[in-house]
Amino acid sequence: MASAKDLRKRISSVKNTQQITKAMKMVSAAKLRRAQENIVALRPYAHELNKVILSLSQAGGAELTHPLLVPREETGARKILVILVTADRGLCGAFNGNIIKTALRFLKNDASKYSKVDFAFIGKKGYEFFRNKKTGKYYSGFFQGLNMAKVQSLASELIEKYLSGEYDEIRFIYNEFKSAISQKTNFESYLPVEAPEQTKAQPVAQSESPVTIYEPGPEAILDALLSRHFAIQIYRICLESLASEHGARMAAMENATRNAGEMIRKITLLYNKTRQAGITKELLEIVSGSEAQKG
Repeated sequence: MASAKDLRKRISSVKNTQQITKAMKMVSAAKLRRAQENIVALRPYAHELNKVILSLSQAGGAELTHPLLVPREETGARKILVILVTADRGLCGAFNGNIIKTALRFLKNDASKYSKVDFAFIGKKGYEFFRNKKTGKYYSGFFQGLNMAKVQSLASELIEKYLSGEYDEIRFIYNEFKSAISQKTNFESYLPVEAPEQTKAQPVAQSESPVTIYEPGPEAILDALLSRHFAIQIYRICLESLASEHGARMAAMENATRNAGEMIRKITLLYNKTRQAGITKELLEIVSGSEAQKG
């Protein structure tokens, strides 16, 4: 059984840990507020840009085709690049674990459909997990100083890999921000461009579609929008991941702070019992000694 001195040290240690987790929760809450504002502002633009591009490609008819929009034939020789977007640090609950589990599930269930499966990593935790299992490019420090120039460089690199035929499909695995306590893990197609799920589920009849006249023409507009689309989508994914990370870390640190408080209560109760037992033992020894002298 631990002594009263050991229990006092444990109480002090847990209190220090509680102060750290409480401070980390407050920092994550402040960062979450900024990250949430950024993604809420960008998300509608990114989704609408995707819809406009798909609308333009359909409006141009069969003669308007773009190599970045046309899916390639599904054969056993297809090559895929999967990019994992994780955090650089831990202490954020299941945030990184959900990404890794989705990647492992893909390797187990769907990797056999492709002749080549490569991984790339944005975020240190995903890279560290797969470093000895699956080699791939690691974009170190990508979230530090995140801006459109850095995102545009990555988008251009991925487009070049796709157009050169190095990969027939490029997908991202990331956490989509829902709320401070809820994130959804997405396995999203990046290249070629796919219609959103709501558009697939509710197709609009051709007769109900409004007639739109494009100037200078669908081809020119499509080329201009595509140059922005891919960078914007990577930027959106990164902002979704950042907001999700801060939300997950805030929730994890809140739970840790609460658990530390409960642990302090239990150790304090044990300390009081141990101290009381020691006092009782000393009293009994004093009484026994006194009675022995009388006898």
